[in-house]
Amino acid sequence: MLRNLLLVTYRNLIKNKAYTLINVVGLSLGIAAFIVISAYVHFEKSFDNMYPDGNNIYRVESQFYRGNELTDSWATASNGYAKAMYNNLPGIASYSRISWNNNERDVRYQNIKFREKRVCYADSNFVSFFALPLIIGDANTALKNINSVVISEASAKKYFGNAYAAMGKTMQISSQFNSNPCMVTGVFKDLPVNSTLQFNMLISFATAPDWVKEFWYQQDNYTFLKLKPNASPAAIEAQFPAMAERYKTEKPLKELKWSVQLVPLANIHLNTIKPYEMEVKGNRSAVNFLQIMAYVILLIACINYINLATTKSVDRAREVGIRKVSGAHTSQLILQFFIESFVINFISLGFAAVLVVVMQYLLQQISGDSHTYQLLIDAGLVVKIALVFTGSVLLSGIYPATVLSRLKPIKVLKGRFAFSKSGVWLRKGMVTFQFAASLLLLAGTLAVYRQLNFMNSQGTGINLKQTIVLKAPSNTDNYLQKVNGFKSSTANLAGVQEVSISGAVPGKQVAMAAACRRYGTSKADERTYDMLRVDFDFMKMYGLQLIAGRGYDSSNPADSTKLILNEAAVKQFGFASAQDAVGKKIWVESLDKEPNEVIGVIKDYHQQSLKDAYFATVLFMDPKLTWVPLKFISVKVNQAQLTQINQSLAQTWAQYFPDSAFDYFFLDDFYARQYEQDVHFGQVFMLFSSMAVVIACLGLFGLTSYSTARRRKEIGVRKVLGASAQSIVQMLTNDMLKLIITASVIAIPLAAVIIYQWLQGYAFKVQIAWWQFVLPVIVLMLISFSATIYLTYKAAQTNPVKTLRDE
Repeated sequence: MLRNLLLVTYRNLIKNKAYTLINVVGLSLGIAAFIVISAYVHFEKSFDNMYPDGNNIYRVESQFYRGNELTDSWATASNGYAKAMYNNLPGIASYSRISWNNNERDVRYQNIKFREKRVCYADSNFVSFFALPLIIGDANTALKNINSVVISEASAKKYFGNAYAAMGKTMQISSQFNSNPCMVTGVFKDLPVNSTLQFNMLISFATAPDWVKEFWYQQDNYTFLKLKPNASPAAIEAQFPAMAERYKTEKPLKELKWSVQLVPLANIHLNTIKPYEMEVKGNRSAVNFLQIMAYVILLIACINYINLATTKSVDRAREVGIRKVSGAHTSQLILQFFIESFVINFISLGFAAVLVVVMQYLLQQISGDSHTYQLLIDAGLVVKIALVFTGSVLLSGIYPATVLSRLKPIKVLKGRFAFSKSGVWLRKGMVTFQFAASLLLLAGTLAVYRQLNFMNSQGTGINLKQTIVLKAPSNTDNYLQKVNGFKSSTANLAGVQEVSISGAVPGKQVAMAAACRRYGTSKADERTYDMLRVDFDFMKMYGLQLIAGRGYDSSNPADSTKLILNEAAVKQFGFASAQDAVGKKIWVESLDKEPNEVIGVIKDYHQQSLKDAYFATVLFMDPKLTWVPLKFISVKVNQAQLTQINQSLAQTWAQYFPDSAFDYFFLDDFYARQYEQDVHFGQVFMLFSSMAVVIACLGLFGLTSYSTARRRKEIGVRKVLGASAQSIVQMLTNDMLKLIITASVIAIPLAAVIIYQWLQGYAFKVQIAWWQFVLPVIVLMLISFSATIYLTYKAAQTNPVKTLRDE
């Protein structure tokens, strides 16, 4: 029987080639889109699932309250939190810390020298806490002793050739503040790309300066806790503020309530980004929306199959009637239609596999990331695809099988078969769903494009062009003297226009904050401010706009202790205006003996992307604030002499800092990288939205083509009775217009809500405009009517004698 059913299926598919092609193409696109989107979603949701006990690991994040107002919420904690929480709060089984402060360091072994990112201090139990797989070394002792370092397998190959050759070797690891000879005591396997924690080297926490080890006033590490069975994270959070009162003995932020939030390890990657995040985070809303899009695209493809199958049921009705008269059971007929659905879906799955490879390549070109879409062979994803394939077979086969298997053979063979009203309404409802989904995706695509274009075209308030940024050198004798000497020498190079040294550059989080308040106010008015260390040339270098007071004057040495505020800081300090702030004095954390005078106010500029609001920022040069390092040397150059300038910079660098790696980047490219994730999402969204519309249009073309063919006699009769081709086209497009209008009524309000919610993730955003909802409707009408008008006009132009000669 199975052989007969397959033979009948083969004959039906071959006989109706156009019908088969439309179904296979539509389902192939739908399945391929579903697989690729699901791979991306699966990757984003797979972060940190490789760690044993990962479901019981929490990151401690800092929060500060003034009354019930949350003033600051940071991803980091201070070094002092962990031990105090472990000793005072019940429910904590163990803890471990990793410090990200100044994690870019110069690493040297013999003549091999590189500037390495993510070289961090870590607690002695860090390797065992996360069960990092060691190639060589003892997890329990590798980070126990001072001047010990555990390195990645990639680092071992880079410096020593292999992991085993690295053991026992001594590397010189230097930052701006210190330099340590560290012995390699272990080599861990390279971390997977879907690990939130990404580091190259771990230095034993015992190597860090003693004063920082339990310090409460520098929130610059990640603290992780493992809880005891049945321990409540909420209970630990609730007890922390009272405990903190015994430890926050210094003046800064003393008036605030210090609190913490325990965030499950698995949630970190997709949570909203906070200040002082060190990892590149995902976007939970985007991931969830793409997952919904995957199912919508697959559903649109299945609806195409259902609509075409039920529309063709008039042709299949006589076949079903004859088979019933010949003794076929209803179960056999249902099986027949499910086998047809299975075969078409199976063929589509084969073509989809090819499309997945092509789409994977395209998406890698879009994102520049070869890792995101490499988890297709994951067992969980394969099971999900198998379940979805089974669901697609059932969904696309169940309605045609149910409708046709219930036909009465007597009525069918007498030619009395017609669609029921409920069947007609269901088919129209499915077409309306396709239109609504397409409108929603088109409106979303337009919103994403508008926001990306807005961010790219919006003025930043700073001059980024023709700027090379050098990363500051590591620890050396007479550090400031040499840095200033390098600046002077660089300024005299041919093609160099400006040089400035600062603690941060545009596109980089300032990352250094201090508690400040107006002179004469109480501690209760203290707030945190970004502290941007600059030099006399910084404002001129970056074209910052002065709106009150004056800038720094190199001819006036006293300016080195003065402050310049941005507009956001003026507002947070509570000054009436920019002019009102000039001449006033500010208490700055760690400089409480004498307040600093404000000499100027600059217009707010975008230190980071337009996703972020303006940060309250204080520009300063005070040499007493030594805890804020100078991290970057910016060089404004003549673009025409770029190659020569690069060579000259490298030679000058080698003269002043022979032990430090020469590392630089172009500022405009660096700043633009902040939008890479948004651009990637926009391009991916646009690609899959286009696919959804194409799939819907394929089904619409097939449905219109077949429906027009079924009405050819009606068209012939109308032409004989004097109807024009235009009136026939109008008659056949009226139903389509009604469906699009219905879909618009459903989709436009839903799109407006979704787009509004999505835009809330941006501090600076476009205004929602009425035309961005009308335009997708017009586009959909043009696409739909183009196919409908072409087919109906072609049918209307046919000689009625040909269509009526058999009547």
